[in-house]
Amino acid sequence: MGEHADRVVGLVRTTLTQIDRANPGFSVTSWTPNDAHFIVDAVERIEESDEENGAAAATNIVITLLEFLTFLDETDTWTGTDEDFAHCMEDLTDFIDNDPDVLDPEDIELPAVSEHDELAALSALPLIAGVAELVSRVGAQSLSVSQIPELASALEDTDHAHKDQPADIATLDFWAAAFAADVLESDGTDVVPGSAVDGFSSKSVENLRTVVTQHIRHQLSLSEVDISMALSNTFAIQTLLAAMTEDLPLDNADEDYDGLEGEDLRTAQLIDYRIRSLQEQGILVPVGDALTVPIPLRPAVHAGVSLAEPFGDYDP
Repeated sequence: MGEHADRVVGLVRTTLTQIDRANPGFSVTSWTPNDAHFIVDAVERIEESDEENGAAAATNIVITLLEFLTFLDETDTWTGTDEDFAHCMEDLTDFIDNDPDVLDPEDIELPAVSEHDELAALSALPLIAGVAELVSRVGAQSLSVSQIPELASALEDTDHAHKDQPADIATLDFWAAAFAADVLESDGTDVVPGSAVDGFSSKSVENLRTVVTQHIRHQLSLSEVDISMALSNTFAIQTLLAAMTEDLPLDNADEDYDGLEGEDLRTAQLIDYRIRSLQEQGILVPVGDALTVPIPLRPAVHAGVSLAEPFGDYDP
């Protein structure tokens, strides 16, 4: 998926700009059926314009726009009518449904995995060691949030995660996974052991799997309107799903983004960061020039993707 990044980021921006030019009354939070028709016509032309990359570019544009519309709806920032929203979603969804190259969780057949193999694979992930360290920091009773610098700063400043270094972001992601999996709990003042802490500490396969599932979900779900981040998440989701099939995605480690600048460059860099991060986490591993999700990890990863946008309806 990464090989199309520079093309897709430019096309998404161009498509929205063209809608605005074609319809001076276009509102990014209030689309009309005509706007959806324009998008479908535009992406169909993109499909036909480039035999090699056109279909992938068109698909990723539509998926990203679907995620954006879904986010507007879930955050009550959609200002149009319910009828127009339903019409736009239906038109864009129909385009995706007619594209055999787009994967969703239902397309993936999970092979049987023994409990022994799954436990070994889950236990070896850096995430599990990271959450175990957090459990140790909290201890058997509780720990004040004020004694956890990275967590206290994140709670005080909603932009904190965007300013942190990668190591700090990874730690915050560990906290998020621990909270979502009920390994730890917090009321905003103190952090205490959660209902699943004993199962996690005793290395219950179910509890470890839940931690990984929630970690995947958290990374691939947006908390704010950010088209660039949505696009990078779309690439990551499609890469993860493809990495659980026989048609593995290529590892484009030497992607060249020369010629991109501004938000387009940021989007391409986010895509690259997301894929590299999943590799560092041990979720994606190289097989020759391709990437795969190790079979013992697939139940947890598949569940995480299923809960993430745009597939899931998870309310943390």
